[in-house]
Amino acid sequence: MIGTKFLIIADPTHPNIDLVLRRTYDVYSDYVMKNPFYTPEMPIRSELFDTNIVKLIKQVGDLDEIIE
Repeated sequence: MIGTKFLIIADPTHPNIDLVLRRTYDVYSDYVMKNPFYTPEMPIRSELFDTNIVKLIKQVGDLDEIIE
């Protein structure tokens, strides 16, 4: 719909991967698309987006050692 694609590499048996993708899009729309200085096709440079994606990943699984 927006032209931006998110790629998530996960175990195929992971429950609710669709929910994770939806929440990723929610974070994207909240912290990137609502930024008046962002234009589509630009690289995403938003500290709030990065912070909230990390929070989402930590909620999905305990990946602290991979992220840090």
